[in-house]
Amino acid sequence: MRRNRLLLSAVVVSLALPRLAGASATGFGLFQHGARAVGQAGAFTARASDPSAIFYNPAAIAKLQRFQLAAGLDFDNPTDRYTSASGGFEARHVIQFPPHVYATWRPGNGAVALGVGVDAAFWYDENWDPALFPGRFLTRRFQLQVLEAHPVIAFNLSDALSIGGGLRYLYGSEKQGDDKVVGVRAGSALIPVEVLRDADANVDGLGWDFAVHYARPAWGWGAVYRSSLRLTGNGDLGYEPRDVSAGVPGLADAVASRFVSGRAHESFDLPDQLTGGVWIAPYPELRLEIDGDYQRWSGLPDDVVTFSPDALSFGPEVKLRDWKDTLSLRLGIEGDLTSAITLFGGIGFEPSPVRNTEPGFPRGDATVYAAGISYNFPQLSFDLAYSLHQGQTRNVSGQEIINPGVTGHYTSRESVWAASARWRF
Repeated sequence: MRRNRLLLSAVVVSLALPRLAGASATGFGLFQHGARAVGQAGAFTARASDPSAIFYNPAAIAKLQRFQLAAGLDFDNPTDRYTSASGGFEARHVIQFPPHVYATWRPGNGAVALGVGVDAAFWYDENWDPALFPGRFLTRRFQLQVLEAHPVIAFNLSDALSIGGGLRYLYGSEKQGDDKVVGVRAGSALIPVEVLRDADANVDGLGWDFAVHYARPAWGWGAVYRSSLRLTGNGDLGYEPRDVSAGVPGLADAVASRFVSGRAHESFDLPDQLTGGVWIAPYPELRLEIDGDYQRWSGLPDDVVTFSPDALSFGPEVKLRDWKDTLSLRLGIEGDLTSAITLFGGIGFEPSPVRNTEPGFPRGDATVYAAGISYNFPQLSFDLAYSLHQGQTRNVSGQEIINPGVTGHYTSRESVWAASARWRF
């Protein structure tokens, strides 16, 4: 009986709440591409001196010689935890392996270079698996895993200055899941039933970028502008009633007829982005770079998820975009220990754009600590790097619909290992 009273309370609160779930992109910006950049906290826009320039600065491929190829994997190990008077809850431990492959070609000493890259533009999965996680009525799961195909072209305007850019085609999956409590009529009784709702759509979108690169022997700079784009698509919709009482005549049949699978339409907007950096070499063997990355999250439209059939009768789910613009700062250092061994490290600050935290995106502003090593043969290099993303504690309220007065906090940390190989032909 007490559970039924709590569930009925959740019905009332769910109907009274705006259809919210402001989401953060915290976590999306944490993947760098290529182990050299991972080991320098992403500070690589101004140098971009290997094929990962396709991502960091397409104009820089005009400085790469002949045909070059790079490939590798990131190994992501996040930990997110929510703690309140209701207890401690940890999100499902999801280990991820986002890939990257880049190829560049500059014929002879020509002024034109071509390149193509495939990498994990965004690779995020937050899954609060515990059955009684109190924030499940806001968000139980959010996943956005998107690969990017990125053909680029670059031109040398002089020995030092080049420009470049390309098209960005993003394709992948977006999954959203939450729990709702609805009243199901069985005979003359209105019975509260908790229902798990999951939408899984294939999404895609098209954008572009433009870059400038300037390099002298002991210093240089670079800048990249990436356009905004919208990921949108259709997919499957599923409902799973939880703990349906077998003692209520007609309830099981009413639940089975109402909660049938269907289709969902999902969308997610990504902001335009401006990244710039400067590097210097106090000695030929030592290189330092500082980057800034500005993302314009404010002003993006709300995300809307539509359901067919809408078995919960709540209408479309609107994800409010009350976000703020962010400026990330990154510092990287790279030094040649010997002719074959290069060491590197970095530190960065990655702020969250979200104003109102919710379980799908619980991470706060992150400080990034990174280090790595390269071993170089004449035509082949191996890179290995590690970065730790330590998120600030986020104190929150309003996460628990059944216990609206409870306050709590989220903590997060994320370890990223990256390994890659680079060939020069």
